[in-house]
Amino acid sequence: MQQIIAILLAGLITSAHADTLTLLNWEGYLSEEVIKAWEARSGHKIEQVYFDNDEDRDNVLVGHKNKVIDLVVIDETANRIFGNKGTFVALTSYENVQNLNLIDKNWQKNCGPYGIPYLWGTLGISYRTDKVSLPPTSWDFILNPADSLKGHIGLIDDYVDTLAPALIGMNKSINSDHSADLRQAFNIMKSILPSILTFEYSISFVDADESRDELYVALTYSGDQYTLNEKAGKNIWQYTTLKEGTIAWVDCLAIMKDSPRKDIAYDFLNYLYSPKVAAENSESIYVASPIKAARDLQSEEFLADESVYPPVHIMENAQYYKVLSPANTLLRNRITSSLIKLHETQ
Repeated sequence: MQQIIAILLAGLITSAHADTLTLLNWEGYLSEEVIKAWEARSGHKIEQVYFDNDEDRDNVLVGHKNKVIDLVVIDETANRIFGNKGTFVALTSYENVQNLNLIDKNWQKNCGPYGIPYLWGTLGISYRTDKVSLPPTSWDFILNPADSLKGHIGLIDDYVDTLAPALIGMNKSINSDHSADLRQAFNIMKSILPSILTFEYSISFVDADESRDELYVALTYSGDQYTLNEKAGKNIWQYTTLKEGTIAWVDCLAIMKDSPRKDIAYDFLNYLYSPKVAAENSESIYVASPIKAARDLQSEEFLADESVYPPVHIMENAQYYKVLSPANTLLRNRITSSLIKLHETQ
């Protein structure tokens, strides 16, 4: 994946010009209709560089050349870390982006002083309705998988989310700093390796891997099922949270401090956060909006979908990401790498 990003960046370095806004983003995480409408309105272009895990994104942010990245979609904890290092423009410079005043204040707290809430959601399980007869209700669905799922489960290469099913199932914090908890989580995840098909982000996997049809169940973020269905060409993927709990996440948008196209970025953000556009973008990619004025414009069917806007009891039982200590992060990275290596040697 890092080689793919390097190739993309090399091409963008030579092709990007003053009126091209470059966005570092997850695939399928911005409506194509919104892009086309803003391009027609502004006369500018949007180029996207995709990543499929946080490590690859961070490597691009650290190693980008020639100021090629203008905007980045980034999780709330990494946003604070990079922001404090001077990577992003502070919110005090966004005074001309009037529509940002519409963002719910509680969501803005999650992104701190260097980013703005883009979309929010949960962590759960996506499953194929043509392969799985009953919707999963517990994390045990992948922690104690049925024989029929052997070799058909997808996980995520992430030092927090990879261990989340085990930690939540253990009734522990997803941010646990206790080595005993992490060792136990490692052993649980290690025990299910024979049932794991891939650690690649599910959207990237079904997009490029010849074994895509073998993926029946995946650890995913809410909204991923929409993109998976698009790639499948039919509505076979559904998403659900589990009774033991979930992670509630917020993705932030941040402007690179060394971007030469800040004015264009401000214009794009002001457009993206207008209620009508924010509502359309959120509903088109099936992810929840942090803007009440946008939610007021969304369809009743979309607002009633609990995979997008979970009920109160789910959110009350949700955990949130925290900035982890360097030692905790290092241990988690080692655990995740070990799981992947063990899987590759099976």
